[in-house]
Amino acid sequence: MEKIILSRVTTPRGELQLQQWAVTDSTSQPVYEIIFNGVFLMASYNELSAKAVATLAIEPLASERQDMRVLIGGLGIGYTLQAALECGGIRAVDVVEIDKHIINWAKSFFTELNGNATSDSRVHLIQADIVDYIQKTDKTYDVIILDVDNGPTMLAMESNQNLYEEPMLSRMKNILTDGGVLTVWAEKESPPFRKRLGEIFGQSEVITVQEMDMRGCPTDYFIYRTRALK
Repeated sequence: MEKIILSRVTTPRGELQLQQWAVTDSTSQPVYEIIFNGVFLMASYNELSAKAVATLAIEPLASERQDMRVLIGGLGIGYTLQAALECGGIRAVDVVEIDKHIINWAKSFFTELNGNATSDSRVHLIQADIVDYIQKTDKTYDVIILDVDNGPTMLAMESNQNLYEEPMLSRMKNILTDGGVLTVWAEKESPPFRKRLGEIFGQSEVITVQEMDMRGCPTDYFIYRTRALK
């Protein structure tokens, strides 16, 4: 397969690259990958798990609530946002994405993949660091979904480690409504992180989602889930 560099930009945090693998089958969607500082960050073939991190967060509340507010950390391709919007009972979705280029790509290259989710009237796109946003916001949410890194053990930026430590997890519990749900996407399991979630929220679980990469190889990803029972 031939790789095409669609965009390469320098940001205050490092180099961000959007690349596409040429698809010879006319019935197939283009395959996109986003690379950050030379390290794989996200891809269009991670659709199943990117959607699962949203549906697994919202489903426990679906029969209870009809006016939910959702916070998503990380926009990516837009799959997570799309899946959240397709769930019932969603009033508003705030998406916090640190990089303006990823926001622009989601509105241009990825619109067919994400169903033009960024144009939904319920969506508020916020260009900011999710750590700063969570610390400063005065809003409360029924659901918080984090798909910022490749998980707690594979960080896009070292400063994101704060997201997975006790002070920030406690802060997320505080801005969740009673019974609200937090989910976190991860490429690898992290028993210490799951233990930390359990200590702060009182319980936690990890759900395995298997999907195929662009070469047809099965890969397991992991969704951490907990509820803010106060």
